[in-house]
Amino acid sequence: MAKRPFSTRNKRDKTLTVSYRYFPLWIFILIVILVLFVFLTGSRSIFRLYDLHKQHNELLQQKETLESENEQLLEQIEKLQEDLDYIEKVAREKYNLKREGEDIYKIVPEKENDPEDDQ
Repeated sequence: MAKRPFSTRNKRDKTLTVSYRYFPLWIFILIVILVLFVFLTGSRSIFRLYDLHKQHNELLQQKETLESENEQLLEQIEKLQEDLDYIEKVAREKYNLKREGEDIYKIVPEKENDPEDDQ
């Protein structure tokens, strides 16, 4: 039997075999790229979710502040409805009211003299 110089299986067959061997790797790489693209872009991206989480925490803190302020205001309303001494105190401080025959003096602190002003 004589040797054939060229076989029917040439380089073309080897390249097909090589490309089919790496096909699962290319599919895996493509899936990883798609997953990263989904996580890093769009309305549900990691960055957007982080911003929403931070905003949620800020709103919770603001809610706590407003609730404590609301409690203080409710206490003040209760005092104004029941405590005559507190009503008098508020009227004197906030509205500069006075009793009959009472004089109110405002004390204004003096300005400090600067050495530069004397020259």
